[in-house]
Amino acid sequence: MRIFGKFAATALAGLIISISFASVTAQIRKDVFQPGEELVYNVKYGFVKLGTVVIQTGGISADGRASARLKFWTADVPFLDTKSTVTDVIDTKGLFLTQFTEKSQNGDNLTNKQMTYDLASKSLNYSDDKIKNKITTGIEPFSDALTLVYNMRSWSGAAGKSYKFPLRGKDGEKTVTVKFTNDFSKEAVPALDDKEVRTRILQGQADMGSSSPLGANGAFTVYVSDDAAAIPVRIDMSIAVGSISLVLEKVKRIDWTAAK
Repeated sequence: MRIFGKFAATALAGLIISISFASVTAQIRKDVFQPGEELVYNVKYGFVKLGTVVIQTGGISADGRASARLKFWTADVPFLDTKSTVTDVIDTKGLFLTQFTEKSQNGDNLTNKQMTYDLASKSLNYSDDKIKNKITTGIEPFSDALTLVYNMRSWSGAAGKSYKFPLRGKDGEKTVTVKFTNDFSKEAVPALDDKEVRTRILQGQADMGSSSPLGANGAFTVYVSDDAAAIPVRIDMSIAVGSISLVLEKVKRIDWTAAK
């Protein structure tokens, strides 16, 4: 079952960017970055808990760069033993990634990755346990999975629009397409004692390349609260049989009044 550990680290901390939003008006974008926000999700397959994902927003610097962190660990069940912490620095003006650090453990295997992106020179400096300070030039702004979450939240009001978001990893760039639908759903949210929240539905499709762990085809659905905070209350990712879901179990955000 280590294949699930790999899938979790890539699809949850790496599934679950930059594009020119020239056609998007300023009124559509939401200001979702709030220092101290913490979102805790249970990762489930049906009624079975597979793990926990925590997304935390840190401080925002004077030049508009926000720190953010994603932590994932598998549940205490046989054959699952994966832990991963991703720390990002995100340009909140352009909504792209400028720094990335990942520390992961899958069984006895430990992995460390680091990346710095410079917009002025459009260059990427990447290091991991085998590669040291590899510089690649000519790269347009991009994101990882965590930055994609903030992008989807920020642009969740772009009803009827469909955008392509380039994500970059060690194996190069892949594209995620997100359709910001005008469809709504009432979702019971465990973080709010199962009270129903009005959500806007986002439909996504990730390029999985030649790798499709657990039969994942890259399709996912995000249910985002239809309010200023635009909090994802549930994320469903399709696999060969059924789906793996991230369900919001705890939330810490100042003055959040969820849409009814």
